[in-house]
Amino acid sequence: MNFPDILYILFIWPVRFVIEFLFVLFNRTFYDAGFAIVVLSFVVNAILLPVYTVADRWQDEEREKQKRMKNKLRDIRAVFKGDERQMIINTYYRQQGYSPVSALKSSVGLLLQVPFFLAAYWFLAHTPSIIGESFLFLRNLDKPDGLLNIGGISINIMPILMTAINLASAFVYAKGLGIRDKVQLFGMAGLFLVLLYHSPSGLVLYWTCNNIFSLGKNIACAKLKRPVLVLRILSSVAGAGLLIGALGGAFDVDRYVFLFVGIGIAFITIPFVWSALVRFIKTRLLHPKDTSFQDAAFLYFSSAILLAILVGLLIPSQVIGESTSDFEKPLSFLLRTFFQSISFFLLVPALVWAFASTAVRALFSALSAMTAFCALICLFALSASYGVMTNSFKIEDTSLIVNAFPKWVSLAAVFAAFVVPCAFLFFKQQKILSSVYNAVALALLVMCIINISGMIREAQKLAAKMEAETAKADETETSFTPVFCFTKTGTNTFVMFLDRAIGAAMFTALVEMPELKTQFDGFTFYPNTVSFGNCTVVGLPPMIGGYDYTPERINARGNILLKDKINESLTLLPKIFGESGVRVTITDPAMTNLQLVPDLSVFKGMQNVTAQNLDNRYNKRFLEEFAQKSAESNPLEGFDFDILFRYGIFRIAPPILRYGLHYKGTWWRDGASNAYGHALTEFSTLWYLGAICSADNGADTFSIFMNETTHEPGAYTKDLFPTPGVIRYSDEEIAKFGSEDNCSYLYTFMAALRAVTQWLDSLKTLGVYDNTRIVIVSDHGSGFKNSLFDKKIERMVDFNPLFMVKERNSRGELVVSNEFMTNADTVSFVTADLDNPQNPFLNIPLSNADKDGILSVVNAVSSQPRRHGPYLLNFSRVRKLIGKNIFKSESWQE
Repeated sequence: MNFPDILYILFIWPVRFVIEFLFVLFNRTFYDAGFAIVVLSFVVNAILLPVYTVADRWQDEEREKQKRMKNKLRDIRAVFKGDERQMIINTYYRQQGYSPVSALKSSVGLLLQVPFFLAAYWFLAHTPSIIGESFLFLRNLDKPDGLLNIGGISINIMPILMTAINLASAFVYAKGLGIRDKVQLFGMAGLFLVLLYHSPSGLVLYWTCNNIFSLGKNIACAKLKRPVLVLRILSSVAGAGLLIGALGGAFDVDRYVFLFVGIGIAFITIPFVWSALVRFIKTRLLHPKDTSFQDAAFLYFSSAILLAILVGLLIPSQVIGESTSDFEKPLSFLLRTFFQSISFFLLVPALVWAFASTAVRALFSALSAMTAFCALICLFALSASYGVMTNSFKIEDTSLIVNAFPKWVSLAAVFAAFVVPCAFLFFKQQKILSSVYNAVALALLVMCIINISGMIREAQKLAAKMEAETAKADETETSFTPVFCFTKTGTNTFVMFLDRAIGAAMFTALVEMPELKTQFDGFTFYPNTVSFGNCTVVGLPPMIGGYDYTPERINARGNILLKDKINESLTLLPKIFGESGVRVTITDPAMTNLQLVPDLSVFKGMQNVTAQNLDNRYNKRFLEEFAQKSAESNPLEGFDFDILFRYGIFRIAPPILRYGLHYKGTWWRDGASNAYGHALTEFSTLWYLGAICSADNGADTFSIFMNETTHEPGAYTKDLFPTPGVIRYSDEEIAKFGSEDNCSYLYTFMAALRAVTQWLDSLKTLGVYDNTRIVIVSDHGSGFKNSLFDKKIERMVDFNPLFMVKERNSRGELVVSNEFMTNADTVSFVTADLDNPQNPFLNIPLSNADKDGILSVVNAVSSQPRRHGPYLLNFSRVRKLIGKNIFKSESWQE
């Protein structure tokens, strides 16, 4: 992170953050990007109106003071010269209580426009939501308007209109001002014309609305006796409109009705309630000899520092520490989030404090103390397990957010956060509360240091493990060295593990891609398949190790380290086949040593076993070959580095607000990056799988290929190729597949299937297709709405993995079998040719006898390995499968 980045985060980012949130809110409310820009402009200006009012007052005071001193200064300059004149001027300034630095007050209004201009420019000039969108006479909001065409020359009218309104506003405002002030105002209007002339019309529309608001404000201040009252009335009218629209169904706001209703009520009540509170503080609480409010600043900034540490250091250090491997540059993530919190919770409040009156400062002090107390309650007392969360921070089962706590718990937390600080304020003990907050902040800082130290150590370990693989990847990323070898004369067994590939999604894929029926030549698809867990840490061990490693069986061996039991499951098949003289290859083994980054050390020294990591190895080759489709050479450039800050706000918010903050996994982002970086890494490996396979006349082979293409949807469109940037699905696509999430997943799933069938064709070309047994299997499902399961069954698609098998010498169109399976049957299929195969760690025969009884499937408390162990897997829910049709509700029992 360089110095310009830090400056951007500290001074521009918080404004952009607020602008983005409001734009997404209005765009999702009205489904009209142009109208959302108009509303955004007026709301932002209304929020800033008190600040601009204070700035105008400062400016007027400064002008009045300079006007009073003008004649005296003129006399001094006429009589005195040199150092003597400057000394006398300085003495006069001191007598008048004036400092040359005070002259900056007259420029505050102008300086405030800079961050808002830059933030609006960077957001609206690059947001994908306005691409191709029209509004009124503007044909495309992401392009200059070009409304007038004379002799083949396109002339942009909107910037000219914007400037005309700006000049009118300046004319009204500058009435009675000096030449210098008028030149400054008119000069700024001309500067904005030059800066915005070639800008997207959406941005110019925003600034035009700003100028209209400014013009209205200036006219109101000049002509109306009570402009503030008029503003309050207009705010109430807007709030009433929002209430009527949300409750009456005019806005398609789904579950977020309560959010829009809350905003509407705020628009109606806050202008009047705020005024009443300030008046009460002024007349009843503040007295000339009362010193109790002198500690308001101390409490205000103590609360702000505490919030900054919570959101900027503690929460991100915990998140990164739990899964360091998910972050390309963990320290950069942490630093960025910390600077964002400093900006949001310290610099912005400091600016507000500077513009506030004594009464408003007292009120802000109380509100900040309540916010900090509420944040502590919500983070430490009201945390909950929300199940699987993807690398892009999308919680897959959002019902867990809704049902984590009853509503009264949130109300109780807010009530406690109101009562406790108010008690301190009522008894004038702000100093004690501030000291408590400072002590808590110091303790949290110590926790952060411990977390960060562990995070750095973990990052160093991961870097050391990947160093050798990186060197190997550098050699092979633009060429293809064989990884998987097949024999032409013996037998081959190949297990393809596609993380989070969902069995139920296969039916839609077969409709959309009917050619799959023949491309999966000789395969049998088993849709009636269940997984033992809802995420990899609980679903992978039985899938790859068999029934001896179901979550129930793993926890039954409570005296053995969980890490060792997971390693047993992952090395079981390689050990059995390797010691039988079979050549074994395994790639990217997930969860080894209970880590997310594949640790190959567990296979070291195993007979006839080769283990490799393929992730990132073929990115460069893929980008070079498909440059026209994957134009983004650095996937991290599009990553949403704000996500940890947003997640921190989620963690400290009352539970009743968390579903709204999550907002279907978008976190109120517009233009948030998709999963392109992950897709590039995983899909490139799957796409080139055929190129890294070879054939010879050697010994039999057994291979396990692990790939996560299907785990992170979001980077694919109907062309079934990774696509950088934000992806939006049409109404037709959403209607066909059922939801945006379904579109996102299905295109990812079908892209993976297309790559798999390409690999199958390569095996036929090598002449090893018929003598190869292939098992395509997944560890779990997640987040795919479908009509196969009874409606009474809650989220059972999470336990429906893809399971497909091709036996040797099997040919013909894909067969769909309703036979009951579990993904633990993988072991039975691949060891079918072995005589009485034994579990080498438990010294018992491999068996699927458990399949005939009642099976337990579990929801893990977290998909993160660190949330489990040291001896047991941690479950949040256990369900029993008592029947053999997983799609029927009568087959399931709590």
